[in-house]
Parts: sequence; structure tokens; C-alpha cells
Amino acid sequence: MSVHTPTLPAPDFRILFESVPGLYLVLTPDLHIVAVSDAYLTATHTQRSQILGRNLFEIFPDNPDDPTASGVRNLRASLDRVLQQRKTDGMAIQKYDVRLNGEEGGGFVERYWSPLNSPVLDDDGDVAYVIHRVEDVTEFVRLKQHGNEQEALTRELHHRAESMEAEIYARAQELQVRHTELQVLAAQLQAGNEELQSFAYSVSHDLRAPLRAIDGFSRLLASRAEARLDDEDQRLLSVIRTSSKTMGQLIDDLLQFSRMNRAEMHVGLIDMEEMVRTTWETTKDGFTGGIVFERLPMVLGDRALMQEVWVNLFSNAVKYSAKVASPSIVVKGEMMPTECVYHVHDNGVGFDMRYIDKLFGMFQRLHSADDFPGTGIGLAIVSRIVNRHGGRVWAEASPGEGAHFYFSLPVTEERGRPKDTAR
Repeated sequence: MSVHTPTLPAPDFRILFESVPGLYLVLTPDLHIVAVSDAYLTATHTQRSQILGRNLFEIFPDNPDDPTASGVRNLRASLDRVLQQRKTDGMAIQKYDVRLNGEEGGGFVERYWSPLNSPVLDDDGDVAYVIHRVEDVTEFVRLKQHGNEQEALTRELHHRAESMEAEIYARAQELQVRHTELQVLAAQLQAGNEELQSFAYSVSHDLRAPLRAIDGFSRLLASRAEARLDDEDQRLLSVIRTSSKTMGQLIDDLLQFSRMNRAEMHVGLIDMEEMVRTTWETTKDGFTGGIVFERLPMVLGDRALMQEVWVNLFSNAVKYSAKVASPSIVVKGEMMPTECVYHVHDNGVGFDMRYIDKLFGMFQRLHSADDFPGTGIGLAIVSRIVNRHGGRVWAEASPGEGAHFYFSLPVTEERGRPKDTAR
């Protein structure tokens, strides 16, 4: 007699990670935050939307009012050891004050932490992510500091200290287990991503043959039977040909998107102002409004891929501002300490920020295709290219008031060679 084993639903690992009771951050090799647990947000008085994509030390600086503060220096040294040695690095208890937000009165509050930094390696043995895990031991440290103030509390303090030390040790062992589980999860996510790209590439190729047949036969039918077709038949034939062209464009875009992670990057110094002006001339497509180019700093990157970013951002700006009375576009850049930020602003139809999560997704549209034709993949390509360079992309807008699109590229002490983060 066989026993039927029910199929279990696949767990949502993002929700699981964010809900674990421990205090966890996941960092890229250039120390930008890509994931954080709810417990960590609570302990550090931060919000997920405000810290994701930001540099770790930009969010968590030293207390400027404490001349002895060494939290940033010590944590950076530990993370450097993890990146260089590709091994877990435990730190001594650190005094690292937490910045309060404006609603809490601002300033810093004194906190003590027991940190552990662990690498997550990719298939080539390189560090793909760093898991930064901490235990808030402020109470333990304060009990130690005041242990000699009252002799009557000595035994109680000793007991509590031992309990907390045992708990810290137990949590450290638990972290090692979670570290292994996260490595397995990272491998599964990578395998799934590669499988999806392969599927998209294969399907796109398989669709081309029947699509060419549809287009070819519709052309033949139009040339041979045009005189015998009434107006309605000719309209329907036109719909067939228009639809086949649209399908062809979708396939081309899908193939381009699937190739983004496979193409080798050739990084060099880019004269961004020259690239932007040249790209604009080839993509303005009859744009009758005005455009302003402000300071556009040079940066390291893959020239062909970065040109694709500008083509899609310009096409997007032209399309959604063409119908306003006096369309205008502003392009500018700003060199920051750790990244260079570029900005494209148009005064077009804008969009509702309630749907911002869909903006950079595949085939996601926030406006009617009848009003604004397109395949809905351009901004997804922008996001993938920028992410491959180790940067980030985001946008701000209001309906009827235009849109602001931003993307950043990292700048290191050596002027920032972007690392290809897609393996």
C-alpha cells in the first residue's frame, strides 16, 4: 500500500528571513544593504525603505559627540577581513551608538553590540554577500559597569552576566547554522535565476519561426488579395500585421533582457557627458521640447551597457512628456563620497508612487498601452544593468507633475571599478 505524500508549498524565503528573531543585515561586497530583519530595524530605530540600497556606514555613522568612538573603524576592519580571507570574523563587544530619528528627538543613544560577520560565497568562491549579525548586549555591559556600585547586587549581577554570556554563545552557534542555511538558499536562488534566463532565451528563439510565418503570409495575402478585400477585411489584416510586429518587438526585448547577465563586462573610464549628448541625438525621435544637460561626472563602467541605460531613460522621458504643452527634460549628475548619482527629470504625465514596486519589473506598465505604446521592459533593463555595476536605481513622481529617475554607480578610493555582481 503506497502512502501519498502531499506537495508542500514553496516557502517565501524573504518573509522568513525578515521575520527571524535575530538581528541580521545582508551586505554586498561594496557594503550596501540589500536585506535586513525586522528585529534589526527595531533595535536600530530604522525603517527598511530608508536603508535598503544605502551604504552601511552612511546609515550607521559614529556618534560625532563621542571623540573615542571607534565602531566604524573596527567594523570596517572586520568586514575587510571577511572579504579578503572569505572566512567568518567574530568581533569583541563594540560600543556603537544608534542614531535616533526626528520623531524620537534626534541625537544618539548609547548601545553595545556583539557582532559576527560571515561571507556567502558564489560558485567561483568569491564573496557574493556578507551576513552581519549582532546581539544587543547593552544591558549586559551596563550591569558589568555598575557591578561594584552595590555589594548587595554582586551575586545577582554575576548570575545575569553568566546567563547572558551563555545566551550569546548559544546564539553564536545558532548563527553558524543559519549561515549554512543561507548559503544553501543563495545557491538555490542563483540556480533558479539561471534556469529562468535559459528558459526566456529558448522560448524567445522558438517563437521567432511561427512569427515570421504569420508576418510573411499576411504580407503575401495583402499583396495578392487586396483588391478583393473589403474595408473590414483589410482592417483585420492590418491588425494581424501590427500584432506580429508588436510580438516581434517583445521577443527582441526579452532576448536582450536575458542576455544582460551573460554578456561579459568591459569596464573603462566613460566620458558621461559626451555619451549622454551623443545618445540623445539618436533617441530624441522628433522631440520638440527643451533639454538641459548639467554637470555629468566621468565614471568607470561598461560603455555599451551604460549607453543602453541612457537610451531607455531618454526613450521613457520622451514618450511620457511628448503630450504636454511645453515638454522639457533635465539631465544632471552629482559626485558623492561613495557613489556618483545621475538624474533624468521630465515634466510629463508622471505616475502614482503607490505603484513604485512595479516600475522596474518585467512587462510592468503603469499607463495604458493605447496611450503610450511600448513593451514595458525598458526600465527593467536599466535596473539590471545598474545592478550589474554594483549601483542602484530608483524614481520619484506625482501624477501630472513629471517624473524623476535616478541611478548610481559606485566610486571607491581607486575611483571605483564597478564589480560585476551577476555570476
